[in-house]
Parts: sequence; C-alpha cells; structure tokens
Amino acid sequence: MQKILFIILFVSFSSFVKAQNTPEKEVISVIDRFFEGMKKNDTTLIRTTLAPSVRLQTTGFDKEKKAFLRTESINAFLASVAQRRDFLLDERLLSYEVRTDDNMATAWTPYEFYLGDKFSHCGVNAFQLFKSAEGWKIIQITDTRRKEPCKK
Repeated sequence: MQKILFIILFVSFSSFVKAQNTPEKEVISVIDRFFEGMKKNDTTLIRTTLAPSVRLQTTGFDKEKKAFLRTESINAFLASVAQRRDFLLDERLLSYEVRTDDNMATAWTPYEFYLGDKFSHCGVNAFQLFKSAEGWKIIQITDTRRKEPCKK
C-alpha cells in the first residue's frame, strides 16, 4: 500500500513540476506580449512589459559606414506605436535564445520587421530583463537594423 501511495505521489509531483513555467518561458511570454502590443497599437499592453526606467537603443551604420548608437525615449516609441495606420507593425521573431540567472535574464531574438505585408528591415533584438515583485520586466532593448533580408 505504501508503495502504491508513493508512486501516486511521485507521478502527481512530476506532473506538477512539468506544468510549471520555467524562467525562460516566462521571459519569452513577456517579449511576446511586448510585440503583441505593437501589433495591436496597444501601448497599455506594452507598458505592462516594461520597467519604468527602460532604455531603447538601436545600433547600426550610417551612409558613411560609421557605427552609431541611438537612444530613443520610451514616450517617443509609445507615441509612434499608438498612431493609427492602415497597416500592422509586424515584428516577426525568428528564434529565441534566453539565458537566466536569479532575477536577471537576457534574450537574443533575430527578427524581420514588416509594415503590413511589406518587408521593412531585419536584425537582432538584445533584451535585458529584471524579475521584480511584479514579474519579469524589460529594462533594455538594443536592436540592429538592416535593409537586406536576414539569413534564417
């Protein structure tokens, strides 16, 4: 009887553990919500994913092939997302590479960006997240942008 009870408890516990979200899945969920908000022009949804001090940066090369690093204010970004358009802001993530340690996470997400169905640019997002009392929050996004289609 004890053996049967032990097996039942073990199977129940194993199922419970498997059903739990891993930190990696939680991070991916936050990133997915961020881009869902972009697609829906829903700045309220986007804000739920961001820490108050979030920093947005883009790096690339100008016409003279000089490297640049540009910082955008969160308010300017949200204002651009909130604009009504005849097309979706459709950032398609090609993969996720997520690493976590305690309450810190980083995610590397190659992407292609479309305005509606029209290809605009591609690159990689580098997300930094912090797990606060309210859950995972994006504290920084740095991206690259290229016009040529990215390798998949």
